[in-house]
Amino acid sequence: MTHTTLPVPADLTAWLAEADRTAQLLADKVYIDRHWWTAELVERNFPDVICGDWVGREDLFRLGAAAVNSPDDAIALLWNTIAFCVGRKTTDTKKRITAVSVDRQRLGALLQTAAICGREDPAAAYEMLRPSQGGNKIDRFGPAGFTWYLYFAGAGEVTHPSQPLEAPIARALKRAGWHDLHATTWTPQEYADYCALVGRWRDETDADRNDVIVRGLVSTAPPTGWDHPWQNFERDSWPRDGWVPGPLNSAELRRIFHWLGMFATLYPMSPVAQDFSRLGRKISTSLHGDVGAPPYPRGDDEGPARYRDQCYPDY
Repeated sequence: MTHTTLPVPADLTAWLAEADRTAQLLADKVYIDRHWWTAELVERNFPDVICGDWVGREDLFRLGAAAVNSPDDAIALLWNTIAFCVGRKTTDTKKRITAVSVDRQRLGALLQTAAICGREDPAAAYEMLRPSQGGNKIDRFGPAGFTWYLYFAGAGEVTHPSQPLEAPIARALKRAGWHDLHATTWTPQEYADYCALVGRWRDETDADRNDVIVRGLVSTAPPTGWDHPWQNFERDSWPRDGWVPGPLNSAELRRIFHWLGMFATLYPMSPVAQDFSRLGRKISTSLHGDVGAPPYPRGDDEGPARYRDQCYPDY
């Protein structure tokens, strides 16, 4: 089996059945820093084309319908796409605006052409914005951003072939069996294969739209670091109640985090301390920072008690 013939993941099928996913998707809106955008665009002699304090998918579909008409319309879609993707955060966005302002005519025409191309040929549109030989055409605007632009340029068409691709989606695809897919950068052919897979899964699940499948992949994506070897540990040798084969759950990850942390604290020059400096971050990220408190009380052995006193003195 290759990645182009992967079956629909069971968790995606279950997610689709739980609610009206199309209605949820079309209602998406993101609150943005409208005043920041207005100031930055006006300072660089761009018109203030931001939709408002909230930017929604329906707004972006409307802008996407116009993006094929002119470079200015394409740039208007670009700004609102970025605003939708970053929300209130504006990290690197000033650099993106600056990059377009210094080469406005060429990049506007490029965005217009990519918007047109993306309605028929995802690989070619992707290649325009990130050539195989070279970096991103717009500074600080890589695939995780410009594939959203290509998606909105489809004006909301239900079978639009160019769909967003970002790290959570890549993790979901990798868990589904696309084992060699990278986390953040992809080739034009990989992007085209992904878009074709989304279309096939839409047909096989009777989903209303291609982007509903994408939304499902984001919603069912595993956390960062899910494919580390200790996450795939098979526990058949542990027949105790509650132990089953499969990935470690959140409670187990927290316990591992604190035992590693205890030994790293007590023996800072040990190999365990080196492992904790690396694995501790991965575990914390996968738990979204919620590592909890140490699972052992003060009356435990000296090592755990001392670790708690040093790292959690108020606990």
